[in-house]
Amino acid sequence: MLDTLIFLLEKLFLLAHVKLSSLLPPRGRSCEDAPSSRRCDRDDAAPWLQFQRGDLLEVPRTLFTHFGIYLGEDRVAHLIPDVLPALTADSRHIREMVSNTRLLLGVLSKRASVRVDSVEDFAYGAGIVPNALDRAVVPSPLCAEEVAARAERLVGPVSYSLLWNNCEHFVTYCRYGTARSLQTEKTESTREASGATFPSLSPLQLLALLFISVQSHNPEEQRRKREEEEEDDRAGERSKYDRGFRRGDLLEVPRTLFTHFGIYLGGDRVAHFIPDIVPVVSCDQRRVRQMVTNTRLLLGVLAKCVSCVPLCSARVDSVDDFAYGSQVLINTMDAVCSRPALPSEDVARSAERLRGHGGYSLLWYNCEHYVMYCRYGAAASFQTFQFCKTVRKLVLSRRVAMVTAVLGACVLLCLRAVSIWTGPLAVLLPFVIWMAS
Repeated sequence: MLDTLIFLLEKLFLLAHVKLSSLLPPRGRSCEDAPSSRRCDRDDAAPWLQFQRGDLLEVPRTLFTHFGIYLGEDRVAHLIPDVLPALTADSRHIREMVSNTRLLLGVLSKRASVRVDSVEDFAYGAGIVPNALDRAVVPSPLCAEEVAARAERLVGPVSYSLLWNNCEHFVTYCRYGTARSLQTEKTESTREASGATFPSLSPLQLLALLFISVQSHNPEEQRRKREEEEEDDRAGERSKYDRGFRRGDLLEVPRTLFTHFGIYLGGDRVAHFIPDIVPVVSCDQRRVRQMVTNTRLLLGVLAKCVSCVPLCSARVDSVDDFAYGSQVLINTMDAVCSRPALPSEDVARSAERLRGHGGYSLLWYNCEHYVMYCRYGAAASFQTFQFCKTVRKLVLSRRVAMVTAVLGACVLLCLRAVSIWTGPLAVLLPFVIWMAS
C-alpha cells in the first residue's frame, strides 16, 4: 500500500510541474543567455576544456535542473530516466542522446541508468553551470578523483524514484558523500507551507506536452517583427503571393490524412478552419498563434470530444504556414462543384466574417465545409462523401453479412444462449446487412 501511494505521489509530483515550453531543447540560445559565465559554448571547438575531472555540472532540463559529474575528456556521468531500453535492445539507438520525450516517458515508467555522454549531449543545448551546489550543501566536496571514481563505479542501470533517487541524489552522493535533492526538498516544503494540492492533466494534455514542438522566441525580436509587419501594412506593400493568388481564391494543400483548404485574403493571408490542441494546454496567445503542426492538428481532432475548450477555429495565417511545406493548388473545386463561385470579394468577406472559434466535426463540419460555404454558398465536403462511400462499401457487403452470421452463431453456442428469442436476433443483423448490400 505504501509503495502504491509513493508511486502515485511521484506521478502527481511530475505532472504538477509540467511546462510546455520546457519540453524541447532551447533554440537560438546565444552565449549571453547562458546562466553563468562558465558555460558550454557551441562555437568553441572543445568546450569541455574549461571543466575539471570531478566537477558537478548542472543544466536546465525539462521540469527540473539536471545534474552530472564531469569525468574528463568530454565525458559526463549522469543518472537519467530513459524509456528506450524497454522498447528496443539496439544499443546503438540507446546510446544516442536522450531526448526530453524519452526522459519524461522514462520517469513515468521508472526506467533509468547512470550513463556516460558527451558534454554536448548532456547539456542538450542549454548553458552549463559548474559546482553551483558547493554553496548550498553543507558538507565540503570530496577530492576530485574520489568524486569521479564514485560516479564511474555507479555506471549502469539503477532503480529510479523522482522523490528518493534522482539525478541530484546521484551527484550529491558522488561529490559530498550524502545523497539528497535540494529541488525535491524545496518543492515539498513549498507545497506543505501553501497547503496546495497537485492539479491533474488529462491524457491528451500530457500527449500534447510530450509531442508538441513550441519554439521559444526573443521578446525583443517579436516586438521588432510586429513593428515591421505593421509598417508593411501601412505602406500597402503587395505580397509576393499576390502575383499568383487573388483575393477570394480557394487554396488546398495535402495535410495529414486529408486535403486541407483555405481562402486567400490577400497580403500573404489565408483564412482556414483548423483543429488545434494547444488552447487546452496553454493560454499564451503567442503560442496559439504559431503555425499549427500536424501533431497539434491530429490531437485537436481527437480531443474535441473530451474537452469543453474550443479546439477549432477559423484563423488567419501566412501562406507558408498554411501550406506547411506542400504545394498549393488554386480553385480546383471549381471544376467539381456544380454551383458557380461567388464574387471574389464576397468570398473573402465571408471567410473574414467567420473568423474565430467554432464547432468542429470531422464528418459534418471541417475545413472543406468552411471553404465551400464561403466560395459557393453551400457547406459540403467531397472528401467526407468519398470516405463515407468507401466505408459503406466495406461494411455493407455480403461477405461482412456472412462473417456476422458465423460470429453470431459461435457466440450463442459458446455462451449456450440459444433460444427462441436470441436465434432470430442473431439472424436479423446479418440479414439487414445482406439486404443493404
